[in-house]
Amino acid sequence: MADFLTELLQFLQNAYNTPSIFLPLVVLYAIAIAVVLPIPIELTLLLPIINQQWAYLGGIALALAVGKMVGAWLVFLLGVNVEKYIRRWSARWRVADWFVKKADLFVQRTGYLGLYVLLSIPLMSDTIPIYLYSLFNVEGKALQRNMFLVANFLAALNRVAILVVLYFVGLNLFSMLT
Repeated sequence: MADFLTELLQFLQNAYNTPSIFLPLVVLYAIAIAVVLPIPIELTLLLPIINQQWAYLGGIALALAVGKMVGAWLVFLLGVNVEKYIRRWSARWRVADWFVKKADLFVQRTGYLGLYVLLSIPLMSDTIPIYLYSLFNVEGKALQRNMFLVANFLAALNRVAILVVLYFVGLNLFSMLT
């Protein structure tokens, strides 16, 4: 197992130094995060922020945003196709029905802005809000697909910008303390 992790880290380090390899990997990673991996996207952002590679960070941010948008599109399609089954199943149990109605209400009230804000929070799992807003999108009409995807794309870019600001605030606070 240790050999595998060592080889994986070496591969990722070599890929990082080759943007034509690393950026497509970032897109695939972002798709996986949106669809199945409940881990934050910040792992791909640490090295370029620490090394202050701003142009490369911009490329990584765009790759993350595209990947998150593609993953969100896949989850949106899933949500539109399974929503009726969730409603049918939840109607059998009072607690499940209550949860579905509350989730529907939450999605309707918060809309695109709520999705955007949740996905902009650093270290937040993208998977959970994307599924929440996809599965409880009443008949696929509470949220329109294209705006849903735009909210995902812009939130990914916003999250990177927030991390850069937090980095500089932390750097300034650290320099003031020393």
